[in-house]
Amino acid sequence: MTLRWYQLILSIRKERSFVHRLTAISPLGYTKPHKDIVGAYTISEVTDRAMASITARKDSAAAVKTILTKILKKPAPKVGGFCAGEIEAFWIGQGQWMMTASFVNHEDIVDSFADKFKGKASLTEQTDGWSRLAITGPDIDRLCTLLCNLDTRVLKAGTASRTSVEHIGCFFIRVADDCLHVIGPRSSAGSLYNAISIAAKSAPF
Repeated sequence: MTLRWYQLILSIRKERSFVHRLTAISPLGYTKPHKDIVGAYTISEVTDRAMASITARKDSAAAVKTILTKILKKPAPKVGGFCAGEIEAFWIGQGQWMMTASFVNHEDIVDSFADKFKGKASLTEQTDGWSRLAITGPDIDRLCTLLCNLDTRVLKAGTASRTSVEHIGCFFIRVADDCLHVIGPRSSAGSLYNAISIAAKSAPF
């Protein structure tokens, strides 16, 4: 009798040890992408994209650019460029791009695309290292003057640039005239969101 109960207890413990009820949280700490309306602007978390950096290896920049063009089915972004679509990419440096794709279809984004580059590029998983905030509203250029020193009037739709917000290094991607995406370190997501919210409240509308 004692042995039976002991075996039952061991069985329960064993079963429990393999049951992990994990809940995914967004960079801002929510179980669903956070969305907020501040003044004339809507600020939304974008959490449905997997990310990977692409770095061409020695003497392979041209070949990598050609391969990326085939993947995107559009010309690979040039300096300061951004290519939208099911698979996105933006230029981050000489022979370097950041690529994003649907998390549902490409959760392991490096494994999904590494073979296509045939050893000519190094792909590094970036999904959990960054947060992405979408800002929509009127005259986003005016809002951005309160955020950073980047002249977003020359940041037209289809372009991207590196800048800093409150000393936080980030990327600005101009998706449309009334839509800007800000990609910054996940560890600074709260600070970045607060900075954008304060600027949105202060924008003269």
